[in-house]
Amino acid sequence: MATILSVKNLTIKFGGLVAVEDFSVDVQEGELLAIIGPNGAGKTTVFNMLTGIYKPTSGSIEMDGKNLVGMRPHQFAAHGLARTFQNIRLFHNASVVDNIKMAYTLHSSEKFFPALMRTESVVEQEWELDMEVMRLLKIFNLDQQADLLSKNLPYGPQRKLEIVRAMMLKPKILLLDEPVAGMNVAEIDEIASLIAQIREKFKMTIILIEHHMNFVMPIADRIKVLDFGKTIAEGNPGDIQKNPKVIEAYLGGGYHAIA
Repeated sequence: MATILSVKNLTIKFGGLVAVEDFSVDVQEGELLAIIGPNGAGKTTVFNMLTGIYKPTSGSIEMDGKNLVGMRPHQFAAHGLARTFQNIRLFHNASVVDNIKMAYTLHSSEKFFPALMRTESVVEQEWELDMEVMRLLKIFNLDQQADLLSKNLPYGPQRKLEIVRAMMLKPKILLLDEPVAGMNVAEIDEIASLIAQIREKFKMTIILIEHHMNFVMPIADRIKVLDFGKTIAEGNPGDIQKNPKVIEAYLGGGYHAIA
């Protein structure tokens, strides 16, 4: 498999605090990489650097032969990095459809005056957008809720809507920040199936952060473990769940190895 994202020696400091130190990873096209670790380990900080929210103190983030460090979040998105957030960040007073359409503005070529005059090309483009949005909603079983305000969706479908909105950016890499946080067992199983569907249907490369180990272990190809901002282990799920450093730092007695 080809390397789609290369991260080298990524470090960020806040004053005298080193939040993440020498984080390096080569992400392969089509793989699912999970980043795990206890609270405060630096996982979301890594995501914030990988999407341009934080500028690292040192290190590089290379994609398509370019170093993305110093670019703005919308430029990271334009290069193919789309994310969801640990705390749901939908437009709560907008409909399900409109939440997804807002993501399309990154790729829209509409100009002010043609849009104002409602030219034939603008009307055609909007029709095509409507079809694409409904196609995605149907794939993810949200088409029956298309006209609902997003705030009126149950918690699980709101999480799904965030993922669908990120997919509307047409990313090369999808970054999921704790996609099953706060979900019950049935909802967790549904998201696991959804992620499998995304990988199969869209050939998507995925990086995810998650605390729910029984969710991560069966779906991840590779796992990277952080503790106090440093990588303490990396490998396949079988190796990680037996690693003494990982068990001591994070898994502890609360995780039961999957047979």
